[in-house]
Amino acid sequence: MLSSKTILLLLLLSFLVSCNYHSLLPKIIPQAEKPVPKKHIAIPEEPGMKFIPGGTFNMGSAAKKTEGPVHRVRVDSFYLDENEVTVYEYLRFCKATRRHMPKQPVWSDDEHPVVNITWKDARDFAAWSGKRLPTEAEWEYAARSTKPGTRYASDPKNSYFGSFGNIADESLLRIKVRFPVKTRYDDGFVHSAPVGSFPANIFGVFDLEGNVLEWCSDWYGPDYYKNSAKNNPQGAAKGNYKIIRGASWNRSGDYLRSTYRSWYPPACAFDFLGFRCAKDYHPFGSDK
Repeated sequence: MLSSKTILLLLLLSFLVSCNYHSLLPKIIPQAEKPVPKKHIAIPEEPGMKFIPGGTFNMGSAAKKTEGPVHRVRVDSFYLDENEVTVYEYLRFCKATRRHMPKQPVWSDDEHPVVNITWKDARDFAAWSGKRLPTEAEWEYAARSTKPGTRYASDPKNSYFGSFGNIADESLLRIKVRFPVKTRYDDGFVHSAPVGSFPANIFGVFDLEGNVLEWCSDWYGPDYYKNSAKNNPQGAAKGNYKIIRGASWNRSGDYLRSTYRSWYPPACAFDFLGFRCAKDYHPFGSDK
């Protein structure tokens, strides 16, 4: 015959089995923790700039000796101005720093890209804005827009406007009769155009393929491409010329490649040469 203690124990076990006893278990047996779902990493916004996700690409081309050799390069994520720096923006800088505003062409206005800017002028504006000038690797990477070829991402085959951007075209022949231009194309602007007048590339950046040439941060070195750093190349350590990239309202032909590169002495200033700024990207939580 079962004792009273045994009967009570059996009754207690029966109660635990029949009831929802799982709520009691955490007090006794630790349960496995559920995996914490990964949170979406938000990209900090920078006013007037577009986020360019980093990546690896084949920089340069075989089209010209100065564009080779083609070499593999990686750039970290960064921000790039969606537009070239405008006359209005640069005038604000001049007033704030009490410096001379370079004379602008008669065809220009507040929304046109600022021109007649030396490399030092561009560098100083970038620093004042908490930014910097882009490297030519960053510039080409953004202009290629992840495309394997050397054509701009917003050339006619990719653009519903069928536009090459603001380049030397038949509109320029109105004032320069024998000037080399892109025939059977008229962008509607003899000189520069207000920034953002033509389609942006897939990153949302405007006028990389035209309007004005743009200063980059790099010194030009004749053999630099042969010895370029594989990660975030910065250009030659020193030199006499600074790299410029892009096309402009008075250039066509060879300039309509994202790999085309030129160089000028940093003290040069022309009515077809301007700039845009870049900025480092630091993820949320970074200690940089």
